[in-house]
Amino acid sequence: MGRDAGLSAQQVEIFVVGSSQAVASADVRERLHVDLDEFYAQFGALLSERGVVEEAVALATCGRLELYCVARDADRAMRLLTRLFARRTGLDQDELRQHSYALRGPTAVRHLFRVASGLESVVHGEAQILGQVREAAHDPLTERSKGPILHRLFEHALQTGKKVRTDTEVGRGAASLASAAVDIVRQEMGKLGTRSVLILGAGDTGRLIATLLKKAGVGRMVVANRTRSVAEEVAGELGAEAADLSDVVSLMEDADLVVGAVTLGEWLVRADMVRAHRERPRYFLDLAHPRNIDPAVGALPGARLLDLEHVFGRVETARDARAAQVPLAEAIVKSQAEAFMRWFRARPAVGVLRAVRRQVLQRAEEEADRYARGRSEREREEMRRFARSLARSLLHSPTVALRDADPSGDEGRALLDSATALFGVDRERR
Repeated sequence: MGRDAGLSAQQVEIFVVGSSQAVASADVRERLHVDLDEFYAQFGALLSERGVVEEAVALATCGRLELYCVARDADRAMRLLTRLFARRTGLDQDELRQHSYALRGPTAVRHLFRVASGLESVVHGEAQILGQVREAAHDPLTERSKGPILHRLFEHALQTGKKVRTDTEVGRGAASLASAAVDIVRQEMGKLGTRSVLILGAGDTGRLIATLLKKAGVGRMVVANRTRSVAEEVAGELGAEAADLSDVVSLMEDADLVVGAVTLGEWLVRADMVRAHRERPRYFLDLAHPRNIDPAVGALPGARLLDLEHVFGRVETARDARAAQVPLAEAIVKSQAEAFMRWFRARPAVGVLRAVRRQVLQRAEEEADRYARGRSEREREEMRRFARSLARSLLHSPTVALRDADPSGDEGRALLDSATALFGVDRERR
């Protein structure tokens, strides 16, 4: 995708299209699920070849899928993306719109800053989302699709998230989804000291839930993963056992709790793979997106299935405790979003400002050299310093005016046009 450093705020617009647990059920989110490797390889190439978007970064978590873009024609880009997602999911475009959102300009910027600050999370202030935003921003897959605008947008979002966590208590006591899930497990299963747990997946979610269950005092733990070495690494850290994910059927026989945490587009645990135990209840906790455990498992005798929808419902009630801190966090987000938009709108002015300062300082040095002919090198250098100092002093007011000029308004455009004419510089020069 294009990475034209000369793009201006007049030429392009920032927007986001996405879906999250706030507007879509687990079934719909699974249909919207996108493998990021596939997205950057296929969607990215398609959009760039058509010249629809200039930059793009995808943010995918267990609860949301969002695509942040920079485009010259945002309306056209959003229409095409909607058609592509409709074709991929089988949802008609009207149904897709009911379970998704499209935000643009300052609203899109503020949305990302709220996401990074944990204000869009089911658990207000949860820390995990900030790391997920960082991973999206720094993913090597974005090397071709992320340009200067989205690079700055995501870096500013990360700074905003850190500031909210540092300057407010919105995240104090905020459970991650994983810790909220462990609370549900404790409530459902009682004491865990004699219980056996099977963790399917040793990625970030699997590692986190395994760590929390270990702290909760679970008796025996087995960590199964597609890559055995990764399972052994996590198991070694926790004093657990490692296993191959292909042995899931036999591994489940001894497990009181099975936790799904694998990123996979098919069921890992089907109803026909589970042997019912009426005398010994079996618990299944599905934290994966798409889900790992067939919902039909929950209908088996003695089986209890918990998934992300249960966790979302549980933590919804915990928001009130941190509600007083939300206005403080929102004020930080608002201020940071406004600061970013000032930078975004001022990008054309920066080029004019640099050209004006470069030209005035160059003329000042030329005049100093002309009047210093025949003098010693020390005297010539002193005259150059004086000329540069005087030029900078005279440039102060024009610098402030150009720096604050908003090219999207009539007054800002008129000021930039006047500066190029008065100082004789090329507005496109950077």
